[in-house]
Amino acid sequence: MKRYQGLKAMRITVSVAVAAVITLLWIEYSDLVLGAMGWIEHTQIIPAGMALSGVTILFWLVMTALFGRIYCSMFCPLGVVQDVAARLGRMSRKGSRRDYHYSPPMTRLRYCSLAVVAVCLFTGLLIIPAILDPYSMYSAFVLNVLKPVWGWVNNAVAAFGVYTGWWTVTYVSVITASLFGIALSVVSLAGVAVSAWISGRPFCNTICPVGTVLGVVSARSLWHIDIDTDLCTNCRKCEHACKAHCIDLTDHVVDGSRCVGCFDCLTVCPDDAIFYRPDRKQLSLPMMQSLDSPEIGRASACSGTSASASMNTDTKGMKNALNTISDETISRTS
Repeated sequence: MKRYQGLKAMRITVSVAVAAVITLLWIEYSDLVLGAMGWIEHTQIIPAGMALSGVTILFWLVMTALFGRIYCSMFCPLGVVQDVAARLGRMSRKGSRRDYHYSPPMTRLRYCSLAVVAVCLFTGLLIIPAILDPYSMYSAFVLNVLKPVWGWVNNAVAAFGVYTGWWTVTYVSVITASLFGIALSVVSLAGVAVSAWISGRPFCNTICPVGTVLGVVSARSLWHIDIDTDLCTNCRKCEHACKAHCIDLTDHVVDGSRCVGCFDCLTVCPDDAIFYRPDRKQLSLPMMQSLDSPEIGRASACSGTSASASMNTDTKGMKNALNTISDETISRTS
């Protein structure tokens, strides 16, 4: 739908800007970005939980209850990495393998991962949360891998400026992480990127603790993705665009707990049958309505009684007609 093109563009713009600021926040060697944009770190959920910042957690719970998992689509830097990898993966494939398909939720795995992270945070074992938390994973990669590389490039440019006399660049003191830290950061981010390349956003709906917590709230969010079954022609384009694998067109249901709010499905529907709105579509065909309300139940019972009475009347009429015909036949024979 064209009406949602602007919403999707806004989502992409905000997510890229947040990811760029977070990257600069951890990659720079001065305090320029830190002084101006350091507050953005306090918008991240796991760091806020570790700092016992109830205001941040409450803010995201309220925003999720209203609009769904917009944190996952706009404010999670690892979400941008996954979106880029997913787009490149679909562009590199041909045929039906480019499409996504609905898959049942891995509820047990999601809650087991959340329980492990909660226990580790409670006991002070922070290495597991650092691996599974999307913000911690991304920031660790920037610190352990990108920041040293940026420092070496800076010093190379400074040395060349001194040699040629063309410019003056300040040297920086490059601090490198341990080989284990570098390897852990590379393997973690590469694993998430490869899974996104193949299948969209499986990390967000399987082992990400933030996604699981927000999913509990977003399952009943006010604004949500809704399908108008009176308009839907089952072309499945929305399902094939859903990198969260949460659109079930067999029942025309969107799993709000897994929807990451990317809005990709809204812009591909040729029938204008999918919406982002605060209400739910009421079916226009009465035979498709649920019979769980007293009014519908009484109406059905009354209609059933009327139909039964009508059928009895018709049956009696047919019997009387047959008896009349039989009497006339007998009298003629006599």
